Parts: sequence; structure tokens; C-alpha cells
Amino acid sequence: MGVVNDRFNEIVCVNNTGERQCVVQRIETYFADVDTILAELSLDVDNSEVDFCKFASLAREIEDKSASIGAEHVRLACSDLIKAGDEMNKRVFFRSVLWVQHEFTSTKKKLDAFIQMERRIIRIERSKSSN
Repeated sequence: MGVVNDRFNEIVCVNNTGERQCVVQRIETYFADVDTILAELSLDVDNSEVDFCKFASLAREIEDKSASIGAEHVRLACSDLIKAGDEMNKRVFFRSVLWVQHEFTSTKKKLDAFIQMERRIIRIERSKSSN
């Protein structure tokens, strides 16, 4: 199984510069959103009082955002996080946060390479159209 699924392939199957730019923007928005949520989870992990309802909700938000962009490994990692939150299992929850962070970082690294390639294609297409 790949880092991304067929949903990602549907999103990136574009033929013109404007659509390519929208795909890049969508991926970058996903990165920013998940980075923000993970930062919030990481800060709250250090608190002695754990709001599992809030944590599970944030985990579901990451899962939904990951599903919408096709980030399969991140989406799958969220299931353990959600389960631990629902079960109010602090130890498993904190371990699961680390796993989601790991999968997100790995996915982000790979998609960053894709974004760089798309930006090069956009530049080439724009230079060809201006000639």
C-alpha cells in the first residue's frame, strides 16, 4: 500500500497550469491544517488533565482531511488515535500521537517532492505559453 491512495491520484490528474496550481495549494493547505492540529495535540499531551473528547475530535479532523487528499498512511494512523481517545487510554493515545506525527512527516516529505515537481511543470508551461 502506498503513502497515498486513489483519491490523491484523482486530485492530481490535471492537464493545465491553473489546475496544477490549485492542486499544489490544496496540498499546502492540508499540510498547514494538519501541522496546526498536531501542534495542538502535542501541546495538550503534556497536560496532566487530558480532554479525550477534544483529542478524539482533533484526531477525526486529521483523519477527514487526510481522507479528502488521499493521504492514506496518515488516515490509517488516525484510527488508533481515535480509538485511544474514545477509550480514554492516555498511554496509547500519546503513543498514537507520535505515530500520526511520524506518518504525517513521512507523507509530507514525499508530497513536498511532488509539489516541487508540479511547480517546475507550471514554470515550464508558463514559459512556453509566453513564447
